[in-house]
Parts: sequence; C-alpha cells; structure tokens
Amino acid sequence: MSGKKYPSKYSNGKEVSAAQYITEIICEKWAKKNKKDVHYRFWLSPEWGKYYRNQIPSAHALLKKYSDSAIVKALNNPKSEKIYSLRAPHLPAIIEEEQKILDQQNKELSIVLERNNTTFSKAKPNSNNIVSKLK
Repeated sequence: MSGKKYPSKYSNGKEVSAAQYITEIICEKWAKKNKKDVHYRFWLSPEWGKYYRNQIPSAHALLKKYSDSAIVKALNNPKSEKIYSLRAPHLPAIIEEEQKILDQQNKELSIVLERNNTTFSKAKPNSNNIVSKLK
C-alpha cells in the first residue's frame, strides 16, 4: 500500500490516505447518480456514514492488489462510468488494464546504469601509512 497522500475535496484541503481518496471518488459517483449532495465532512452524516464506512475496506483490499494511481485512473475511466461501488465485479478488469498501462510506462522510463566494477586493495601489512601505525 502506498503512503502517498491526496488532497481531500471535503475537509478543507487536508490530506487523506489513498483509500480515503478513492472512497471519496466512489461517493461522488454515487451522489451524482442519486442526485445527492456531497458536503464538507460528509462521512460524518448519518446519510453518508454507512456508505462511506462500507466502501473503505473495499478500497484497502484493492490497494493491496493494485497501485493507487491505477485505481484512481480506472474510476475516472469512461468504462467505469456506471460503477457506484468498489465491489463491482467488473471493476478489477478495468483496474488491471490501467495497471498494465502504468507498468508499461514505467518500463519505458527505466534507465540502465553501467557501473564500473572497481576493486579496492587492502593496505600492505608493513607499509607506513596511518592505519598501520594505529594497529
């Protein structure tokens, strides 16, 4: 799981974990579908609290399998337009697709470094250097 923090839209610019950010996205989608209002600290209200607490464990489970970037991209993908739960059966396929794209981009950006194998010789036992004088 990533330790990356995301800016929350619903807590005055404070940063939240990846699981909380992903849950905020899915709550926005559910609110849009049901024509509800997502307000400041919405997860504290009785209307939103149960749904939010229900989705957080699903976000953590997804984060164990996939990167946070892949999940966020998958939720914003047009293919997931009608996904309103992180437990949707066809969501993992979309996330895997996004994960493959991200992995491919990471492979293309990787740099191969050539390192010279240099060996260091030990000081001669009878030499007059500082280390031998200390011994």
